[in-house]
Amino acid sequence: MNQTAKTVLATVGIGIVLGVLVASAVIYSGLFNVAATVEDAPPLRWVLVATREASIRRHARDIQAPPPGMAGQVENGFRVFREACAMCHTPPGRPATPMTQGLNPEAPALAELVEDMSDAELFWATKNGIRFTGMPAWGSSHNDQEIWDLVAFMRTSLDMKAADYAALDRRVPSGPPAQR
Repeated sequence: MNQTAKTVLATVGIGIVLGVLVASAVIYSGLFNVAATVEDAPPLRWVLVATREASIRRHARDIQAPPPGMAGQVENGFRVFREACAMCHTPPGRPATPMTQGLNPEAPALAELVEDMSDAELFWATKNGIRFTGMPAWGSSHNDQEIWDLVAFMRTSLDMKAADYAALDRRVPSGPPAQR
């Protein structure tokens, strides 16, 4: 091995050791504030959002959405949303809840959920949750059909106005979804 190669290897090795030492110092010193009240720096926020979006896209790519339009699908999805999601994902015309105001990162409002995601991505994210965001994995408490119903509701909510949501809230009774 020539002298140039040895110098490059030594430099890389020293860089790795220094990187591990700096990372260890940040991790174990407590300098990184994990409080939900602290806003992430733009570069860190970009890394986290880009990582989340790429992960959801990759893991959802082989999921096949069922055909839309099954009887009661939107109403059943609305029941699930009202019970499990509305506390964090603000419905149209409703004020943000205390839970929504305390989340970091902030949970997107209902309409924002469906703007840039496919049905398969909505299904995957709902079923599996998203680490480090407060989004739970609903697949442990809801079956796939309930989650697909929720996706159907979310898809119809894209252009939903406050009056539309309120009408659905009055029309759809509380309780377990209708059986098929």
